[in-house]
Amino acid sequence: MSNLGYQIGRVFGTPYFKKHYNLKIINKEFIPKEGPILLCGNHLHVLDQFPVIASTSRTSHWMAKKEYFDGKLGPLFKMTGAISVDRFGDAKKAEIEAIDYLNQGSAVGLFPEGTRNGLKEEKLQELYELYSSDISYDDFKKLMPKNTLASQINLLDKLYKEEKITRNEYKSYILSAKNAVHELCEMERITPSECEDSILLPFKYGAVSMASKTNAKIVPFGVTGHYVKNSNDLTVSFAKPLDVNNYNSLEEANLALRENVKSLVKQNINSSIK
Repeated sequence: MSNLGYQIGRVFGTPYFKKHYNLKIINKEFIPKEGPILLCGNHLHVLDQFPVIASTSRTSHWMAKKEYFDGKLGPLFKMTGAISVDRFGDAKKAEIEAIDYLNQGSAVGLFPEGTRNGLKEEKLQELYELYSSDISYDDFKKLMPKNTLASQINLLDKLYKEEKITRNEYKSYILSAKNAVHELCEMERITPSECEDSILLPFKYGAVSMASKTNAKIVPFGVTGHYVKNSNDLTVSFAKPLDVNNYNSLEEANLALRENVKSLVKQNINSSIK
């Protein structure tokens, strides 16, 4: 879509989005007004790019899985100039398109976790095996909180496999992973670092790699809260841009990016409960 079309959509869509969801924006001044940038943050909901789009007048091209373009939100993704990523086909094509935008001095957005940090159907089915003799699968899904983080379930998986928690504890903990992780931390059965780290999935290297190839700055962001009308906690916050050239390796740059995003997510959550 043309930049003009994007901006027309933004001019009319952004005020509605902000008002409908009562969006809180923090430190949007950290988004450079010009030059190539990568907007990178956590991913919990299909709409997570829109709080960022609402935070800047710049056109940003978001990398999103091809399935979104084929679904009911397809027209919305196309209207906002998103980049289709075929995860089961030629994903390199999307990277080339993104790099082309960056070389033109544009803004590109992506989620380094690579997927939404929620439970997929196949994982739910795997966890259900613990309860299959007790309740039906439908009842089990009703018991599982909809906002369960896959990253926190992954930590519980790890602890169970390492025999640091029992089978009965594991069975109980998966029904309230967030509380379980904090409880384990309070009991000093896991470290504070493990607890904090569990709010994000591992970061893939696409963002820092593209930044290195194009000299683009990376603007970390954190999105938290609920996409409901008059939400009291939907927040997007930004950190100062990162320059991957200031790090000794892409691994170091990727770690710094993840730490920045993790810090923003924590700040948002702490702010919303005060």
